[in-house]
Amino acid sequence: MYPAYNFLLKATRILQVDNYHDNDLEMIYNYVISIDYETLIDYNNNRTILIYDNDLEFYIEIIDVLTQALIDIEDYEKCQVLKYKKEECLTIMNKI
Repeated sequence: MYPAYNFLLKATRILQVDNYHDNDLEMIYNYVISIDYETLIDYNNNRTILIYDNDLEFYIEIIDVLTQALIDIEDYEKCQVLKYKKEECLTIMNKI
């Protein structure tokens, strides 16, 4: 398991506990949108958590939860960026 994946696991825990602050959301958001195309492909080719077909599915789930958290605080501009990131992920998944 590589360090980036550890961060995603921690981000999931923070988001699912629903006890986060604006700076937590900002940190997770900045990290999620910084993931480059090659890393997304790597996520698509790996399966670290057995309940997912690949790590990219897990990453998409984080995007979905983060998007909902941002909707709750009415930060729609960031939601739009996450929407594009999710579309990029779905494009990668559909190519395989």
